Amino acid sequence: MRDEARIHFRPSEQILAKRFEEWATRARTSKQLNVTDFLTPREAAIGVVVAAAEGVSWRTYGGHGDAERACGCFYEMGGPNPQEDDFAISCLRVIPGTGDPPPTHGDYLGSLLGLGIKRDRVGDIAFGVQGGVYVFCKTAIAPVILGNWVRAGRAAIRVGPVEIGAIAGIAPPVLTERVVTMQSLRLDALVGHAFGLSRTKALEPIRSGDVQLNFSVCTDPSEEIQSGDIVSLRGHGRARVLLAQGQSRSGRTFVRIGRYT
Repeated sequence: MRDEARIHFRPSEQILAKRFEEWATRARTSKQLNVTDFLTPREAAIGVVVAAAEGVSWRTYGGHGDAERACGCFYEMGGPNPQEDDFAISCLRVIPGTGDPPPTHGDYLGSLLGLGIKRDRVGDIAFGVQGGVYVFCKTAIAPVILGNWVRAGRAAIRVGPVEIGAIAGIAPPVLTERVVTMQSLRLDALVGHAFGLSRTKALEPIRSGDVQLNFSVCTDPSEEIQSGDIVSLRGHGRARVLLAQGQSRSGRTFVRIGRYT
């Protein structure tokens, strides 16, 4: 991959970009599908750049049409398109018991990781419009989840497989959007604006490891942010950079951010 393509990636992303480059090369030379585990939106965007630079095609699929986390596939340009089954994704439906506080997204995810399951083996955890929660995972680990997952938070849960085509409907995430201006596109500025903190107050949780950028802990307040980035602050939820474009007369950048509610 040429250096002009690599400059789009952060230093922390270079290892993933190199791995994607190897998979893309393999797809071109072997003419076989090369499917990843679940990726964050930022990681999927890196796949787009690498595929274009290496002259192969790229497709993502996460089990439903609006999936935030999805598996990617490098394949020969002009070759057969990968089908949904090629991504080896299963869906499980979770029904919490009554009498306990309903589990949150964090409760479901935390209890899954507590089973020893790696985060990239699990995709979206989505609330159904008719109740229950849908969990998308790699098919290989579905039996592990079905055989061992019995609680989320304080609630007992029942888990069963469901055909992806039989999903009754998924409630879309709700984003409260607003436009702010930033002197510089730094992580501390984003955390401050997104969660109602001063820039100084935002430094402490970043340096203490309570902030994740694109689902990985980031302790560098000066880390540059980009459109599509997702930031989370422990105990305060998540926000997304929807667009960073244009400048005010004073030279500050207009940034549209969305807070998940």
